Amino acid sequence: MSLCIIGWGKTESNLRLLEEAKKRFGSVFFVPIDGIGIGLNEEFSISYRNSDILKFDAVFSRIPKKYYSYAYQLLSLFPKETYMPVKPISYLIAEERFFLLTVLRKRGVPTLNLHLARSSKAAYRIIEHANYPFIIRSPEKKTGIYVKKESEAKGIIDALTSINQPVLVEEHVNDMVSVFVAEPDILAALKKKSKEFDVVFGEGEMKKEKINKETEQLAIEAANAIEAQIVRVDISRNPEPRIVNIELNPSLVKASQISGVNLPEKIMEAVHNNYLLHKEKPMLIKFFEDAKSVVKDVLKSKQLL
Repeated sequence: MSLCIIGWGKTESNLRLLEEAKKRFGSVFFVPIDGIGIGLNEEFSISYRNSDILKFDAVFSRIPKKYYSYAYQLLSLFPKETYMPVKPISYLIAEERFFLLTVLRKRGVPTLNLHLARSSKAAYRIIEHANYPFIIRSPEKKTGIYVKKESEAKGIIDALTSINQPVLVEEHVNDMVSVFVAEPDILAALKKKSKEFDVVFGEGEMKKEKINKETEQLAIEAANAIEAQIVRVDISRNPEPRIVNIELNPSLVKASQISGVNLPEKIMEAVHNNYLLHKEKPMLIKFFEDAKSVVKDVLKSKQLL
């Protein structure tokens, strides 16, 4: 059993995951994403130095946001039988937050209310019907601005559109939990307390939080909807649980300290267990195909008789 972890450098989280992976997989290799070479010759090739990355049984990707588009292209080249706890499509969906929440809504997962405009006129029409206060941000910059009245909103919209930036208008979140998912389990939940109005992306202190079954189920549904088994799902709980964001490359060390859960250990346990299940599936499929073939042969022989 061989595992390749693809990430952005040997961060503390990645080193902890690497350490835990070595306890469960026969061969473990860490590859920095910026050191990978992709070849489109007669056959695909993905290499790091002199190593063929395509040969690994499992690939666990821990790729930063700025590489999401590249991650989709890279991971899509692996053979279908390669086990991936985070699929290529996960990165394509999560690359842009508005698109992420759109996909979740289409798949029946409740999300935060969010609006996107690419001109000041379109943004003005949105705020005419918006409930104050709300947050205005640009997709290019995470931190948003808390807006309490129309004159403030228009000033921010004008500033963003003057530099050709799209405008995101979203309802204000005041009760958000970050839920760590490792299919099929919920590993931990943390609540952010922030002095800033933008709780979603602003700085703040995290504390351990107990969540109900409804919130747990929503986190798992959101992860499944984007085909990712290892994620952090951010959920607003007021007035009811709704998805705010999904992080495919969450930091784990501080979250482990706060929650009291060894997240790297639990995550690698899940990766290993899910890999074994993935490995069994092709054998089961072959078994059923063989069984169908036998049934067909029997039926044919009866008809001949």
